[in-house]
Amino acid sequence: MTERNSGRGPRSREAILRAASDLCRERGYAAVTMELIATRARVGKPTLYRWWPSKGAVFLDVVLDQVVEPAIELPDTGDIARDLRTWIRGFAELFTDPHSRQLLVGLLGAAQVDTELATMLREKVQRPLQAGNQKRIIAAQAAGELPAMDPVLLEELLISPPWYRLLVSGEPLTVEYADALVDAVIGSR
Repeated sequence: MTERNSGRGPRSREAILRAASDLCRERGYAAVTMELIATRARVGKPTLYRWWPSKGAVFLDVVLDQVVEPAIELPDTGDIARDLRTWIRGFAELFTDPHSRQLLVGLLGAAQVDTELATMLREKVQRPLQAGNQKRIIAAQAAGELPAMDPVLLEELLISPPWYRLLVSGEPLTVEYADALVDAVIGSR
């Protein structure tokens, strides 16, 4: 069987994720269907459902490949204040990119009614990132660079305001906002 017919292999996966991403960019998350993705990627719908249980699961992999890896891990340069500013600025940049915004808002909206997708988001994105961030925060606290508080709470105090602006208020996310947020949470250093 050829790769196109079998729907297996990294090239098919790449084609599917690229098709989903392109369709989201062109039509918006809500207008994309599994059928459209399959047609664009030139694979059968059964191939999609064999690998992903839903459109949201396909888009979760798009987000993992295109968004999570390059953008939302807390860096470690040895200067926690600078790293936190870089981290929050990265979210601001991500959330103001129209394509990333479409992907994230669509995916998070779908997760509100799809418990399986919500669980996948927690398992594949939130928990691994939080674990890495906690190590970085705890190390900075031990070095006296951050206030002594629950590291999860500290992370949430920093990351929740950008998500609120993305999902609720629509207020702009700027570099100045990112820096002011970090200063407000950890104090000017």
